[in-house]
Amino acid sequence: MPAAKALSRLLSMAWLLPLALAVASLAWMVSVLAPPAPRPPVTIAVGPYIGYEPFVLAREMDWLGPRLRLVETLSNTETSQGLRDGSIGVAGVTLDEALRLRSDGVPVRVIAVLSDSRGADAVVLRPGVEGLADLRGQVVLVEASAVGFHLLHTALASVGLDSSQVRVVQVQSALVPPRWRAGDSAGAVLYEPMLSELVAEGAVVAYSTTDHPGLVLDVLVAREEVIRERGPELAEAMAAWDRAVQAFAQPERLPVEMLSMGVNLDAAGYRGALAGVLLFDAAASQRMMTGPEPELAVAARSVADSLRAAGLDADLRVDGKLLAPEVAGPP
Repeated sequence: MPAAKALSRLLSMAWLLPLALAVASLAWMVSVLAPPAPRPPVTIAVGPYIGYEPFVLAREMDWLGPRLRLVETLSNTETSQGLRDGSIGVAGVTLDEALRLRSDGVPVRVIAVLSDSRGADAVVLRPGVEGLADLRGQVVLVEASAVGFHLLHTALASVGLDSSQVRVVQVQSALVPPRWRAGDSAGAVLYEPMLSELVAEGAVVAYSTTDHPGLVLDVLVAREEVIRERGPELAEAMAAWDRAVQAFAQPERLPVEMLSMGVNLDAAGYRGALAGVLLFDAAASQRMMTGPEPELAVAARSVADSLRAAGLDADLRVDGKLLAPEVAGPP
């Protein structure tokens, strides 16, 4: 009798089997045919340097597109930290910072050259400080990044000093102006737009990249997994940069009032700050990154030598995979 009841129960439930199979088949078809979930946009980070403004213009003009997201960090230090922990996939950094990141094992490669500082980076002195030699034993404000120490070392070396002979105080770049106004520092390492801001308040330029082209190059780096997996997005980013650089080549047509709003400069000051930066379009970038002896590779070795001489990175190395010109295609 119990067996009969069990058989009866099984027979009464048999009709559920085709239904279960149909539901399972439908679920499988949905999983196969449904479009995959959209991937998050590629994040591009730039610090508060005027040489990155073409990316800002590209964002404001909607040239970046939905697959790219631009974030503005407070400093190069913050940008580098995002590259280290993987929260940022692509970023504008100085060449020396790119070298330091890769030498530290961060999987980044240079995919484009963005700009050359032609006066946009400088060491300034407080009025009353006669020259760089008078910085001996004095407080100098420097962002905690490779480029700040690189520029300070080069400037001090020009008068026979080194960074151990001054009192270096590390400050995030965006916080240098208020710290400078506190009045307890004799010098500072600055870049635009903070440089123009403090010069307008009386700071005196003692050493700048005006007379030292190639000393501070800014590049676009990407983590290696982004290069492998997000090639189309990187192509879009570089196309947007190139389009914006063409717009900056006609400064009289730029929406300067809009762009200058976030940098504490008026329109005239913004244009003056821009004059200290040579922006590279895609063709110029590729010329620097290709050939039997790429110009950027030569510059990288020179920067590495300078940083080692400054005692900053004794183990700094430049490897053969630093440059990734293939991301942008042939020159």
